[in-house]
Amino acid sequence: MTSTAAVSHHLGRDVAHHAWDRELPPAMTVPSGSEVSLALRDGSNKQIVPDTQADELHGLRMDLMDPLTGPIWVEGAQTGDVIAVDILAIELATTGWSAILPGLGLLTETFPGPYVRSWSLDGPSVDIGGGHRFDLRPMLGVVGVAPPEFGQFSTVVPTDAGGNIDVKYVGVGSRLLLPVCTEGALLSLGYPHALQGDGELSGTAIECEADVTVRVELLSGLGYTAPVVVTAPVEVPELESFRSFLGVGPDLYVAAQEAALRAVDAVAAALRLEAHEAYALLGTIAELRIHEVVDRPNWVVGCMVPQRLFA
Repeated sequence: MTSTAAVSHHLGRDVAHHAWDRELPPAMTVPSGSEVSLALRDGSNKQIVPDTQADELHGLRMDLMDPLTGPIWVEGAQTGDVIAVDILAIELATTGWSAILPGLGLLTETFPGPYVRSWSLDGPSVDIGGGHRFDLRPMLGVVGVAPPEFGQFSTVVPTDAGGNIDVKYVGVGSRLLLPVCTEGALLSLGYPHALQGDGELSGTAIECEADVTVRVELLSGLGYTAPVVVTAPVEVPELESFRSFLGVGPDLYVAAQEAALRAVDAVAAALRLEAHEAYALLGTIAELRIHEVVDRPNWVVGCMVPQRLFA
């Protein structure tokens, strides 16, 4: 690792872009070892606010979703290097939202939406219903660098350059290692979540704005060609007891859908929710896991829901 002293830099919410593009001019240039603060927009780019009604979601401009703050040019970064991004702090806004957006989510054919729910984020936890409280676990859905190819690419689709990977462990104390695909790396961040389940199966979690501080370091000799997440030690092991609803079959996506549908039915019954409300909630609190892959031709997928909901 570099020994370069930390240098403070800042990018505000006015510095945003809506596509990955290796030809974008950098919004900032920093040396390796710098600490950078960034003000991140929410995943809807302020199209969804606390008083947004469900029928208004049909008018969302999808080309404005998942806005990014950046890009940041890292001095000395060359193709083949690795950028280490240490998440030092995430300060959430006081409100957030979850939604079922038309055409988005694991069960979009069953639950086409639209549906929207607002959240108050002025405390350390949220009540999901029935008095069940969950601690907020701020994380970043998007951390990535410019792709190796020329052209403009969606910020919604994850790639080997990072981007919208939605790994719930990319929170404070974690480190994301990204392969540099073009000179300067052109690092961008976005899409903060207050709480997300593994898999974000309904298409959204608790979406919000956030102020983030990261440290950026340039590394060489690792040879990584895709992102690597080093989790914060406080995130594992899981402290919850879970009830895992299984989907089994030769198609991984279908097995995941079946597991999620079984979990939707159970959560809706336990919390006395409409099925679509339970589905939207699962993007926030459920853990979608591949339990078994070796006994072909079938996969075993689990949709894991905290056991305390069924007590």
